[in-house]
Amino acid sequence: MFSLPVDTLVCDTTQVAAWRQDDAFNYNRELVATQDSLTEWLIARFFELLAKLFGSEAAEMITKPLLVLLGAAVVAVIVWFVYKQRPELFTRKKKSSIEFSSMEETIYGVDFDREIASATAMGNWRDAVRYVYLKTLRCLSDYHHIDWQPSKTPSQYVYEEHLPAFRQLTTHFLRVRYGNFEATEALYEEMQTLSVSICLEVKECAEARSEEVKGGEA
Repeated sequence: MFSLPVDTLVCDTTQVAAWRQDDAFNYNRELVATQDSLTEWLIARFFELLAKLFGSEAAEMITKPLLVLLGAAVVAVIVWFVYKQRPELFTRKKKSSIEFSSMEETIYGVDFDREIASATAMGNWRDAVRYVYLKTLRCLSDYHHIDWQPSKTPSQYVYEEHLPAFRQLTTHFLRVRYGNFEATEALYEEMQTLSVSICLEVKECAEARSEEVKGGEA
């Protein structure tokens, strides 16, 4: 009969343990995915660079402040780039206050009839509309229906004078003056008609009050 050959291979457990402790033989590390995020990896590399330049202790002290500065610089660059591409995103839209300028929109010392005639003669219906409205304000102010002030807005005068015709006149004026609506001859004529009716009504109201006062005194 034939006998089985004797197994002469002997495992040197001591040597195997030594190999396992040696990083040069740790092949499994190449197969294990890192758990660090990209940000953590970059921070680690950044810290290693600082450690080489200034030493570990100094690197620990300056790493965080430098990262904050770098982050702020990156944000600043992004904001600057966006600003160059879309500057309108950084401009605050001015509120449409619709305020009268005491130099441009005064109701005193102006010959409105002459200005209106000049504007209509040239077909400048935008200016004609503006002068009709200002002339109406002058009329309301003269008869003490509004307290005209350079800083007031048309909407404030509507709260003071509740005539429907004046509200409609003001709406037309605002649309043309501040809403970029086209001023036409037809619109001018409509506003002129409204203005005449408003001034006539406040004049009659003032005369009626005057008659009441005289009657009371008698």
